[in-house]
Amino acid sequence: MTVTWRDVARKDFEDAARSRLLWGLIAVFVAFLVMSLLSAEQLFPEPVTVDAAMALSGVAMLAQLFVPGIALVAGYMSVVGERRSGSLRVLLSYPFSRRDVVTGKLAGRLLVTGTALTVGFAVASVLVVALYGVPDALTFAGFVATGVLLGLTFTALAVGGSAAASTQGRARTLTIGSFVGMVFFWKPVVVGIYYAVTVSLPGIRAESWYFLLKRLNPLEAYRVLAGAVLDERVDAVPEFPLEDVPATASPETLELSNRLAGEVPFYLADWFSVVVLLAWGLVPVIVGYRRFEDADLG
Repeated sequence: MTVTWRDVARKDFEDAARSRLLWGLIAVFVAFLVMSLLSAEQLFPEPVTVDAAMALSGVAMLAQLFVPGIALVAGYMSVVGERRSGSLRVLLSYPFSRRDVVTGKLAGRLLVTGTALTVGFAVASVLVVALYGVPDALTFAGFVATGVLLGLTFTALAVGGSAAASTQGRARTLTIGSFVGMVFFWKPVVVGIYYAVTVSLPGIRAESWYFLLKRLNPLEAYRVLAGAVLDERVDAVPEFPLEDVPATASPETLELSNRLAGEVPFYLADWFSVVVLLAWGLVPVIVGYRRFEDADLG
């Protein structure tokens, strides 16, 4: 009998459907999108007439927290859960390699997350049209693509953490701990590094390497991409006002091209954020697989 990682992926996706993980993620994501779109006008500090693009930018602002949460739930138990229950040893009694297991689990959980997000965005498209009018087709497609990419990135990160960890607690620490660090500590650390190097806080003008360090955060990379496709600013949540920038600075003043002394380097171009997200999905899986390959499963 010839078996491959595809068999692992198929079984993993079917198990997720039978355990109601898939349906639970779909229900939660649809509820999130519905509530976000219904309350989109409340997401802006001043009364404005909200069109489809603005409503989607408000959803993107919240999605930077919600979509990774869904992805982490989908992926962090994928390998370590079976490892601790003993079912992984049964799985490896068949002619599967450990690479087949990690690859199959990754594919299965990517399919779970991708399905949940796709169904949610399909429902959202109907609601956007009903509430805010018909959005530009390319704009909405870009919004969906960036959201799905964010979800798949964090699913891969979670599967990599699950493969690397020997216990469920360590898997949670690696995955959820990484996410918490990105949300709450990344920008303060980067600003601290900038201050240590330049003896000043980053102002309206700052060095290009400062913006690179900020954009290496996958959440910031998502905000850049979502803002580019929507042509609207997508703010961080929570926002840490650590830069020496006047509160009255206009959005045009805060555009990257106006904060650099020279030309915008390639690594600060919008497309480079795709590279950052792909790297955050790929590297944890490779590292997790290497640790899993050498691990004692007894």
